[in-house]
Amino acid sequence: MKFLLLGLVFSTACAGSQPKYINVAAVRHDISDTIARDNASKRTIVSMGHTTNDSAVVFTQTSNAAPKREETWVRDGGTWKMKEAKDLANM
Repeated sequence: MKFLLLGLVFSTACAGSQPKYINVAAVRHDISDTIARDNASKRTIVSMGHTTNDSAVVFTQTSNAAPKREETWVRDGGTWKMKEAKDLANM
């Protein structure tokens, strides 16, 4: 009986909320596509920072000699939009 109760408690604890998997590669791809649609911008994604399903920190650069930019992106209605950006040249 104790084992049955212990098994029930254990299975309930394991079935609780699990952290959601974040597909960072898919988020990067979606944001990269959004950047590519902006013909005026020739920047590319260099690396990714903190990423969730609804927000991402993206580091971009226009060329190897150019300073990096830190951009914060948010998902708005199924599409990604840049919320803010700052140059990292002075940091």
